[in-house]
Amino acid sequence: MSGLSRENIETARYYLTLLMIAGAMFGLVFSPPFISVALISLFVLGLLDPLEGLNPRWKERLPATLRSLVFWGMAGLYLLLVAGIWQTEDWGYFTERLRIKVPLLALPLIWPGLPDMGKKETGWLFGGFALFMLTVLTGVIVNYGFHFEEVETMIRQGQPMPVPRNHIRFSLLVAIASLLSVGAYRLKAWGGRKFWLAVAALLFIGQHILAVRSGLAGAYGGVGVLVLALAWERGTWWPAVAGLIGLAALPVVAYVAVPSFRTKIQYARYELFHRDASKDTHEYSDEGRLTSIRLGLALWQDHFWLGVGPGNLRQEMDARYAAILPGTEGKRPHNQFVSALAGSGLIGGVFTLACFFLLARVGIRRRAPVYLAVWTVLFLSCQVENTLETSAGVTLFCLFLLLVSGLPYQPVSGHDGENATG
Repeated sequence: MSGLSRENIETARYYLTLLMIAGAMFGLVFSPPFISVALISLFVLGLLDPLEGLNPRWKERLPATLRSLVFWGMAGLYLLLVAGIWQTEDWGYFTERLRIKVPLLALPLIWPGLPDMGKKETGWLFGGFALFMLTVLTGVIVNYGFHFEEVETMIRQGQPMPVPRNHIRFSLLVAIASLLSVGAYRLKAWGGRKFWLAVAALLFIGQHILAVRSGLAGAYGGVGVLVLALAWERGTWWPAVAGLIGLAALPVVAYVAVPSFRTKIQYARYELFHRDASKDTHEYSDEGRLTSIRLGLALWQDHFWLGVGPGNLRQEMDARYAAILPGTEGKRPHNQFVSALAGSGLIGGVFTLACFFLLARVGIRRRAPVYLAVWTVLFLSCQVENTLETSAGVTLFCLFLLLVSGLPYQPVSGHDGENATG
């Protein structure tokens, strides 16, 4: 039994945790099965122990976990879903939501049981993910160059540039990777400080070539908050003013210099101001999104306080589409907060916002610029997508917020800035 000594167990837990986090990152880009394996493994690593049954580190930190802003900010979003069980008629959809959103409860609960990540390990993860995304993004851009006319035609028709799997998720990951590269710079990862700023800049520039509006909105919002948070941290505001002015000018430069960005802007202008919306077939992203949001808000108005029940949202939206746009496939509202309003009413919508701002308070209290910037990317993504209605979206949300939160755990009260990685 010498192989099961405490030292060997903790060493194995340490390396397996790093491997599983890296596996989840890989899965978010290329392979959903990697996500499932990684999340289940992280749950086992954080909760269980071969010698004592339950992980002693997890048991020791459980009281602090249950006082944690991070835990309640994430778990609250799951508990809101559970609270709607009494309204449920569509049990298949409801149980699917329960399964998809389990990481909102499970990951922050078991995360304190995982090995503590110091600056070195956090720098490895931040920098490694930034380099990984830069490598994949380079491949995407090279493919764009080799098939320039074909891809430009696709963009003119409202289709995304070819990327691994989902283009919106990929662009959000590029935005987050650019911020984590700044985090790697602040942590002096691998000793190459200025190198990480160059990686961050290349990722941000590449975002314009991708020309995915959700990712661009998240990237600009994240960088804008990062600039302001850095100024707040240092107590000097003039560099922030200059940075924000430069940030505001960048889209103009990109419009002139980046063909794919210019084509996307021209298409968006046509779709919003010239195309006949009455002929919408929902193959056009903007009109389809706006229609889903309008129908979601109308559904909320009819069930103002408690909504239709989160488990009934699909069937109710399908009925609205069938009545107003016969023959069109029903969609959920392309806005996480409108989905919360329609599913759980005004009470659920306010509760959802409260959970998000509870998570934001972690970064505000600790003046953690990278954390606040990543939170901003995720918050903005929820304005244009149902980020928390897919397993990949939930994983992205939980994994990166936990990584930049400075855990192993974060009590509600007390001085905790020393744990911040942002």
